[in-house]
Amino acid sequence: MCVLVLLACLALAAGVPQNERLVNQDTATTLGNYVCPEEDGTYSDPEQCDLYWTCEAGVATSRLCDDGLVFDDIKAKAGHVDPCDTPFVVDCTGRPYLQEPSHPSEYCIRRHGTFEDPDPTNCRTFHTCKDGFKENTNECAPTLHFNPDTGTCDWPQNSGRTGCVVISNNCIKNGNFCCTGEEVINEMGQSIPHPTYADELDCQKFYVCLNKVTPQESSCNLGQVYNDKTGLCDWPENVPACEGHYRNNPLFDVVYDDLDADGQRDFGVRRDFSQTSIN
Repeated sequence: MCVLVLLACLALAAGVPQNERLVNQDTATTLGNYVCPEEDGTYSDPEQCDLYWTCEAGVATSRLCDDGLVFDDIKAKAGHVDPCDTPFVVDCTGRPYLQEPSHPSEYCIRRHGTFEDPDPTNCRTFHTCKDGFKENTNECAPTLHFNPDTGTCDWPQNSGRTGCVVISNNCIKNGNFCCTGEEVINEMGQSIPHPTYADELDCQKFYVCLNKVTPQESSCNLGQVYNDKTGLCDWPENVPACEGHYRNNPLFDVVYDDLDADGQRDFGVRRDFSQTSIN
């Protein structure tokens, strides 16, 4: 009992909440047992990666990184006020223990960090958390999985994740259009970062695949159609498949008013909108 009381007092004196101190009380370093090296400084705990010690005149004081961060010996030696960093850039080999998670939520299993989606079948989505709140949600390219060990998008064989299924977040209009993530090369041999695609039913509309994977519906100005040869909006007479797109639109009765060789109205001839009043 005396030992437990002493440990509790030491934890409070160090400013360390007792319920966040150690994951495994039996095998992790016990507060108060750390022996300082000869030189003053800041040192890692030999067993717990987010616990470190400051030594002054041979007296050790325990410190905890914010939940989700771990002690970085390089930052400590460089004199940083906060020697803690993301576990993705710190080697915790041999120091596997961590404090108990503080205020975990569905998307944030720790107070700070980048975490995989709570749905184990969704291997592409990941969430960035700060102070216990989800700040950003991102998605890997269709061919990649989020790797929780590196905090980056990685090849499926490297991520080590199982049970993954294809998530159709890259589709819109009930799946009628999807971004495949495939690379599109222009006539200059350059990769197009945000390729565009024609709508199969409406010549005025088209789709943009932002970063090749995120679909966005767009539209040309009234009177124009999407030209899939140039990837730009154009006049209907320049796109054979869309030449009569505005044929049934009463707004264009006075705009497309030339007669063809048979004496019929030719809706494929463009007129200057600035000289025409459309009510």
